[in-house]
Amino acid sequence: MTQIGPDHIAIFGPGAAKCEGVVVDKDGNVYGGGRDRNLYKVTPDGKVSVLTVLPEGSVPNGIAMDRNGDLVICDLGLHGIVRVTQSGKVSLFADHAGDVKLTMPNFCTYDSDGNLFVSNTSRRTIADFRVEMNVPEPNGALVRLRPNGDGDVVARGLYVANGTAISPEEDAVFVLQTNVSNCLRIPFSTMGTAKPEVYASGFHAVPDGMAFDEAGTLFVTLPGRIAKDGRLSPVNDIIAVDRSGNWRTVISDPTCAKTDHTTNCAFGGPDMRDFYIANLHAPHFSRVRMPVPGHKLYHQR
Repeated sequence: MTQIGPDHIAIFGPGAAKCEGVVVDKDGNVYGGGRDRNLYKVTPDGKVSVLTVLPEGSVPNGIAMDRNGDLVICDLGLHGIVRVTQSGKVSLFADHAGDVKLTMPNFCTYDSDGNLFVSNTSRRTIADFRVEMNVPEPNGALVRLRPNGDGDVVARGLYVANGTAISPEEDAVFVLQTNVSNCLRIPFSTMGTAKPEVYASGFHAVPDGMAFDEAGTLFVTLPGRIAKDGRLSPVNDIIAVDRSGNWRTVISDPTCAKTDHTTNCAFGGPDMRDFYIANLHAPHFSRVRMPVPGHKLYHQR
């Protein structure tokens, strides 16, 4: 795959502002929660609407969809997982799993059995965790919420636990550690009994979100580099990680021409070759045509 620059990145859904997460339904509609608390829906032809306004104090982050079409949002401000129906009804789905309080739920992913894997960035809250960006502390966790409402802890001692993904073979869950710039793999066969393995590392900027294509290549968003104050200076790169953990940059927009703080990504469209990028600091999503279709998620099958 030849590296893609701004000339081959399309602005999609102008008006869907400052979304951290992105998910695409079976029909090609794109969803994301903006920092203005609007939950945006963008049709395949780019028409933007607001599905609902999230409650006061909400800070929507990662987003997934179940097979009913309900959206499940990691909410940093409300300290829990929020469910939103297609009619716009908002309810609290979970605020803990096992003994882990979801103080900073970051990203969530369903497996084929309907279990929801959720990364909890830190035991701190969004108000005071920024110190960990420069001084890593193992305060994060990965948890699992089962369809019957039970929850358990998959892994503890993670460093700013961030994006999650399930392998196409459904044999492992992956989680990004932002402030140590790596990706962990946790096999289902040893879940809860063995230490997570490092799948890929040494990224040139901090990782945030990720998505698999159907060939098993893992695409990881790198929004920026950590400044001394714990904030990010933009990089706007997407890397491709092969099955051996080797990676290279495949999408890059360093001048913020079409992207700005590339926080998450998702595949969609009729042929699953549309690659959507969430931009935390831009008033739109971005879209790239990819050579290989994306792996269909739980709700897209």
